[in-house]
Amino acid sequence: MVSLLLLHGWSGSSGNFRAWRPALDARFAVLAPNLPGCAGAPSLAERHSADAYARWALRLLDAMGVAHAVVGGLCSGSAIALALAELAPERVDGLLLHTPFLGPRFIRPAVRAQLRLVTSPLGSLYAPLRRSTALVTAHRRIFANGADAADERLAHDQSDLVRADARAARDLAHDVLTMERTGTIVGWTKPLGVVLAESDAFVDAPRTAAAILAAAPHAHVERLAGGHGWTAEYVAAQDAALRRIATRLAPEPAGG
Repeated sequence: MVSLLLLHGWSGSSGNFRAWRPALDARFAVLAPNLPGCAGAPSLAERHSADAYARWALRLLDAMGVAHAVVGGLCSGSAIALALAELAPERVDGLLLHTPFLGPRFIRPAVRAQLRLVTSPLGSLYAPLRRSTALVTAHRRIFANGADAADERLAHDQSDLVRADARAARDLAHDVLTMERTGTIVGWTKPLGVVLAESDAFVDAPRTAAAILAAAPHAHVERLAGGHGWTAEYVAAQDAALRRIATRLAPEPAGG
């Protein structure tokens, strides 16, 4: 079975992929680790840039005896997936990018402002403020398509925030604010699947989709109605999109 390495986003955890698994488990041997500095996992000794995370991911694949894999990323995790594809393209059989962070010009202005705040001297306030349920909930509902989010989902995200290493969060925030990753997929000929929400709070979906198709015209881009995966309707549409992408990333063998 094809191996699929999933890389979650900023201050998240492997739990972010819970809704993805029904669509993917039938076709892939899914590896979904907690990234260093997230969900209680030990931090890296170096800066937590996308490149550093990519080197860590390559060591993980080596340790597990996985010679090559499809690599998927969610939000800032997509920057890590692209960094891994650039670091070791011979090890990456395809890419699955959900809400991809291709570069600062594609990130919504309000999110860029928040990331700049995290990386500024005031970013030291991030660690204590994330422990406030009221503040985290208000932030998600106002800035992250969370108006319709279930309390359970918000509680899970806050738990991830509390367990994240603030240094790792600042490092990766700085990376996504400064690095351009679009060039990685110029000339990319292997399968490439992309999921984007039309009204996503984090990235400009129309500009991102246009940039991806300009760089890699063969990419299969699924554009879903709604925001950042909060509603039941969105989750159902996401499931259908991931199933369609999975058939492209891991087609059944002839006669299978």
